[in-house]
Amino acid sequence: MATDMAMDMRKNAAPKIVVALAIAVGVSSSVNAAEVEFRPEIGAELVYTDNAGLTEEAPESGEIGILSAGIVSEVIGKDGELSLDYRARQTYHSYDSEKNKLYHELDFTGDKKLGNSGFSVDAVASVDILPAEVSSNAITDVISGDLIQGSELGLGLNYQSNPRKWVDLNARVASSLYRYEDDRGNNNDYDASLLFRNGQKVNTVFWLIDSSYIRREARGNSSETENIKYKGELGLQQRSGFSPFIRYYAESYLQGVSSSEKVGESESWGPAVRYFRSRLSYFELSYNFSLDKDKNEDYVGAAVNLEPNRRTKLFFEYSKRFYGDAYEFTFFHQKRRISTDISYIEEPTSFDRRFFVEGDSVEEQKLDKTLRWNTGLDLRRSGLDFELRHQTREGLRDVTDFVKDTTYGGGISVDHKLSRKLIIAFAFDYDHYTFDRLNGIDQVDKYSRYDLSLNQDLIEGFFLTYRYQFTHRSSNIVGRTYDENRVSINATKQF
Repeated sequence: MATDMAMDMRKNAAPKIVVALAIAVGVSSSVNAAEVEFRPEIGAELVYTDNAGLTEEAPESGEIGILSAGIVSEVIGKDGELSLDYRARQTYHSYDSEKNKLYHELDFTGDKKLGNSGFSVDAVASVDILPAEVSSNAITDVISGDLIQGSELGLGLNYQSNPRKWVDLNARVASSLYRYEDDRGNNNDYDASLLFRNGQKVNTVFWLIDSSYIRREARGNSSETENIKYKGELGLQQRSGFSPFIRYYAESYLQGVSSSEKVGESESWGPAVRYFRSRLSYFELSYNFSLDKDKNEDYVGAAVNLEPNRRTKLFFEYSKRFYGDAYEFTFFHQKRRISTDISYIEEPTSFDRRFFVEGDSVEEQKLDKTLRWNTGLDLRRSGLDFELRHQTREGLRDVTDFVKDTTYGGGISVDHKLSRKLIIAFAFDYDHYTFDRLNGIDQVDKYSRYDLSLNQDLIEGFFLTYRYQFTHRSSNIVGRTYDENRVSINATKQF
């Protein structure tokens, strides 16, 4: 059965890769290239594990061989650019040939301006490795994970006016196809957005119309979702001091057959004022009258935007949406060799296959709240990366089997150059998953992973990597707790 699945996957993945490569060739042939980069590579890896079945009792050891080939290419021209990163890996398991599988990974993007018309086209194609079901196993490496392949193919048309004149207009329409190896979550995606605001020549008033539309249609059934958002502003323009304006906001989220069921909606307007400390830094306060008072109340909103220099930016906003209090926060700072990037975003989503849990409806609208903190330190011979992450997904409907998923964790990685051709690295990752359900037992999983590696540059373009990995998983579900030790050696040749 696993062999048949692998064969089916290869049949499904190959056309997508051919299409993506065809797009790449088409775009590259029409780009007046100023810079061209082309780097193929091949590799072989031998892995030994002391727990091939990922079991708690009576673990058995085994060996895995991995053959890989890939290519990285980038073309940058006067009227467009493209990038292509493709890798294929074939696994061979000594203890179970049915687990042998070919995996594809692809990341392609390309865009091209259509003369001086202001129009441009862009294309994207990707093939990713995803957990088949995160409560079963959330690890996505090609050896231990229960994985599927997911693919995206998208095309967009954009228009951008000259923002230095009286009007700044940015419009976009796009369509994407999402397909998954097990056909769960397959959908067609249609997007449109419009950003209309004053150009740089206007210096007495300002206006803003920002709207977006997203429609996702399930492939194979009649389930659909629609997301619609509008934002409008009109006021007096100031470079410093107070700037009064009127704001309007509306959003609507629907799902079901022909998007017939309203998951949530809100609409409000009201007066607002910004106080500018400088051209890019301001404080904002607004009073918002709800236009659907039977569902939502009036509220006071606030926002802060600080950009004291090019290396620092902070934005915070409080508002109310159809699900209640809403927050958004971003912070970026870079100073010499250290950089920090923090973000917190709340947004309803649907057809998000990355977090699929058995029994869940992937088509259902869910509220996604995501916090990420990344800090990087780049020294002369060493580097350090630190990450914290927290995510919750909540059901938005009154009638649902989905209640809430919570994930939090973090990781740290350190590398040090021992010599010109020898690098040692250490990484640690921890993730805590809680899956809450109306029916059954809530599931709690904890993953701890340690990784120690030594990278040796033997000759130009030829590398050897020696690695030791330890994984511990604990779960309150019987049979899903295990420990695994793994050692490997990898040889890679870049051309």
